[in-house]
Amino acid sequence: MKRFAMLCIAICYITASYSQHTFNAIIKDSAKRENLVGVTGVLKGSTNGGTSDADGKLTISAIPAGPQTIVFSSIGYKPVERQFVFPLSSDNPITIFLAATGTALDAIVVEGTRSNRSIANTPTRVEVLTEEIDEASTMDPSKVAHLLTHSTGIQVQQTSATSNTANVRIQGLDGRYTQILKDGFPLYGGFSGSLSIMQIPPLDLRQVEYIKGSASTLYGGGAIAGLINLISKEPTHEETLLHVNASQLGALDVNTFMSRKIGKMGFTLLAQRNTHQPFDADKDGYTDLPQLTKYNFNPKLFYYFSEKTKLSLGGTFTSETREGGDTKLLQHEYPDSVHFYKERNEISRITSQLKFEHSFNDVYTLSVRNSFNLFDRSLDITPAPNLQQYRFAGKQLSSFSEIAVTHRKQQNVLIAGVNFYSDDFKEQQLQSTVLRNEGYQTVGAFANYTFDVNKMIAIESGLRVDYVVDAKAFVLPRLSALFKWTSKLTTRIGGGMGYRNPTIFNQEAELLGYQNVLPIDKKTVKAEESYGGSADIGYKTTFGRKFSLNINQMFFYTYLNNPLVLIASKSLPPYYSFVNANGYTRSYGAETFFKFGFYDFVLFMGYTYTNARNMFNGIETPVTLTPTHSLKGDLLYSLPGKWRIGFDYELKSSQTLSSGIKTRSFWTYGAMIEYTWKNFTVFGNTENLTNFRQTNYGNLQSAPYNTPQFTEVWAPLDGFVFNGGFKIRL
Repeated sequence: MKRFAMLCIAICYITASYSQHTFNAIIKDSAKRENLVGVTGVLKGSTNGGTSDADGKLTISAIPAGPQTIVFSSIGYKPVERQFVFPLSSDNPITIFLAATGTALDAIVVEGTRSNRSIANTPTRVEVLTEEIDEASTMDPSKVAHLLTHSTGIQVQQTSATSNTANVRIQGLDGRYTQILKDGFPLYGGFSGSLSIMQIPPLDLRQVEYIKGSASTLYGGGAIAGLINLISKEPTHEETLLHVNASQLGALDVNTFMSRKIGKMGFTLLAQRNTHQPFDADKDGYTDLPQLTKYNFNPKLFYYFSEKTKLSLGGTFTSETREGGDTKLLQHEYPDSVHFYKERNEISRITSQLKFEHSFNDVYTLSVRNSFNLFDRSLDITPAPNLQQYRFAGKQLSSFSEIAVTHRKQQNVLIAGVNFYSDDFKEQQLQSTVLRNEGYQTVGAFANYTFDVNKMIAIESGLRVDYVVDAKAFVLPRLSALFKWTSKLTTRIGGGMGYRNPTIFNQEAELLGYQNVLPIDKKTVKAEESYGGSADIGYKTTFGRKFSLNINQMFFYTYLNNPLVLIASKSLPPYYSFVNANGYTRSYGAETFFKFGFYDFVLFMGYTYTNARNMFNGIETPVTLTPTHSLKGDLLYSLPGKWRIGFDYELKSSQTLSSGIKTRSFWTYGAMIEYTWKNFTVFGNTENLTNFRQTNYGNLQSAPYNTPQFTEVWAPLDGFVFNGGFKIRL
């Protein structure tokens, strides 16, 4: 009897053992057909599961016989539930396709490098923001500057102490070396450069891409420090958003965004009105935030002829009045010998963007792009009581046209094309006796080839030849490599060249209001040229379904030859002229990125070390307004569809002013909270909780007119800020 019982137990054990089955699958992106790493598959109602490797392979063992449901999920993708009956009829792996969510697909696919690869498989180091856009829109819906300033290695540098104009500095280099694109169109250079990030709203953006380092190979001149590509939303789903925001400093923003797709046609539309009352934080009689009235109207139309053919046509219409200076003059009092200083900007911008794409088959695609940009600005400054009002005004008309053919075979992508870029500035004849008209026409040809050497190595190579009419030709090679050591550990190494045509539209001339600045002498002044590279190592992993870790360490180097400097003219005093410096500018350093996700919390930290130096006439000096050490971070709790609570901080170390004076280091802190109930969201946000202000450590008035006109801004001027409002999604 005992032996019989033992035999029954053994039979049951063997039967149970043989009833445990194994499931094998290949996980792919439904749109790009690329293998997905880190996707979890879990037997529903249990903890039994597995995670896909670098080849997209996922294995689950010890599955009981009978019908079973497996749940496949990954951050940024819609969960998929599939039912199987075990044992399966075949041991071959089953292909599972996951569809990315509306925003996650864009976060994964990189457009700035033109190859449209997933970010995990792109050899060029690209940083992509998606979810952060909505958070930044809550904090400041009127301009994209707030979004950029919270990114590692990016510094938004205010260029006017009273008018609040600003530019973007990457890795310690001046803002004029950063190229800003909208959907791959170069719309924001030249005369409009110092106002672009203060005018571009984030509410119609779905993705922001950073490529740091010399990158003129991709889109032409201007990207010496790097480029920022702002990518618009498309009508993938119906959306209507009303966004109202106000602050205790006098801001009021009313914004609306719509997205529709009807049959083969779709459109998006952003309309907004942003106003701000003049604000004097330190009560010194000068504005720390200007009086502002701005209107933005951004329509975009899409027509889908078929799955292979698409046409989009967009526009931007911006009108802005920005006034800063003596607060009494902004209250319509008459000027006198004490109250005289005022800056007034009248700005209008009209742009158009057309893009046509047609796929002949799965291999060849034709794309045609065209854009126009008309920027009209007048700047009026009353610098001193004994000087008449100075006015600088003009119109910039620029255009960009490109035709390109893409050859795609599996993961290998070759794109080649030609483009024409023109930039024409005409100064309005006023007090100036010498017109500062400028014009450049550039014909370019380019080719980029991205290919996989094997499963571990991918290469991205590029070559551009730009000929600037009546100037010279620039040959711009570029090379990047991606090494996938494991499914979690990667390395990227890359480098390229850049250039920028000489122009008077630089920060030094902006501070002068362009008064007495002579036009560029094209016979003697050469283009600025650069080369540089970067290398990074990244590690990503997940711990179950609730924990994730992302660490990246990057090193960078940029060498800039023939940098432009503004000097007093010896032959025509009191005029100034831009010349090529006798020397170079060099910037090198490191960026450390850390991101840890646990349950509904995300902890982020970014540290940047920057050593940026000028070597002019054998004398080495630091690049002004560049902190050697910068630390940014935040802690975010997000419960989708309900709560979002965040705390952020930033450290800037000492900066060197043009006078040689070193500023103090400082911290700033902020916090935000957002609650959503059905279609209604209410939010509150605070910036600079400790009310740190530059004016606590020195007066803004500076020589020669004892006004803030020539004061360099190295810290916040507005102090503590609270804003709040609501969003309604229909």
